[in-house]
Amino acid sequence: MNILYSTLLLLFSLFITDFSAQTPDSKFVQFMMTNVDSREKVLEIDQFVRNQQGVEISRADFVSKKYLCIYEPESGLNRVKFETWMQELGVEIKCFREGIFGTEKIIDQKLDCE
Repeated sequence: MNILYSTLLLLFSLFITDFSAQTPDSKFVQFMMTNVDSREKVLEIDQFVRNQQGVEISRADFVSKKYLCIYEPESGLNRVKFETWMQELGVEIKCFREGIFGTEKIIDQKLDCE
């Protein structure tokens, strides 16, 4: 029940977020966090990333192990920066994807990267 509640809460928060604030060509990254298993850790991740220049949305979920970030394209953020941040936070990642928000599809990733 707790897993279902957490998943629904995450999906609901994504739907009610006002995406009109994003720039027309916002970018996104998504990946799986293989060693994150507490709410405290995902809160730490989100707090850290949300405080970075150019980040519009940061969502980490410990139940599904998924991470999504939407950011301004001119912010200079890239794969290396996200990998460095996660390494500093002690987070192991895999299945890294990036794209243009609204143009490229955000997929429902699985731990096996399928």
